[in-house]
Amino acid sequence: MKLVGFLLLVTIITLSLEVQELQASVIPLKLLGTCIDLCTSDWDCDLGESCISNGCGHICMAG
Repeated sequence: MKLVGFLLLVTIITLSLEVQELQASVIPLKLLGTCIDLCTSDWDCDLGESCISNGCGHICMAG
């Protein structure tokens, strides 16, 4: 019984980490399609951010 509980705990932790990674990669809806260029290259962004297209303009996003 202890083994089953341990395996269940490991599974829950693994799934939690995967969900956190997916949430971090989702672009907030308010930034989708904003037609302004806030950056032209990664050099325009803060450390740890990248200049990415949001479908209409470019924004800095952590990644």
